Amino acid sequence: MSQQSQRALIAKVQDIRYDTITNQWETVSPLPKPVHSAAATVCGGKVYVFGGVNEAGRSAGVLQSYVPQSNTWSFIESPMIDNKYAPAVSLNGFIFILGGAYARATTIYDPDKGNIKAGPNMNHSRQFCSAVILDGKIYATGGIVSSEGPALGNMETFDSCTNSWSLLQSLPCPLFRHGCVVIKKYIQSG
Repeated sequence: MSQQSQRALIAKVQDIRYDTITNQWETVSPLPKPVHSAAATVCGGKVYVFGGVNEAGRSAGVLQSYVPQSNTWSFIESPMIDNKYAPAVSLNGFIFILGGAYARATTIYDPDKGNIKAGPNMNHSRQFCSAVILDGKIYATGGIVSSEGPALGNMETFDSCTNSWSLLQSLPCPLFRHGCVVIKKYIQSG
């Protein structure tokens, strides 16, 4: 996809939402800084969008937050937000951005205090990985370690009590650019 096509896609996707009660699409306020391939999650009733790639094709270095009730966005720019193609998850009131751009990094954002810090590194570099929360732990699955590969056939878990990552049993096959969800006590990836 060309940069121009990506910019058009950004402009069209960012400013609508679906209302499940009225069964209608509605226009919402657009992102202040258009990006693609960003990490996104919900925490404390707000939508957070971290990093990604900007219209110039570079790392965005921006944290954007959306308040649905007022249909407003705010943003801050920070060199600590240098992720793209990375997932974000919320755990215990904190937001964790995992890997991205062939990194082992864990970036932790505290929405209440508005501060960003580096967390413990994962065991493997992971770009295009997926992540979920189960029983108070973060699970990161698959991904790729560099632009040439290989795809990862493992997963690891973050335990906030020990503040550390541990490798777990291998996946049945390597995965990247995949989704991951929790259904009851099972992590479903594919």
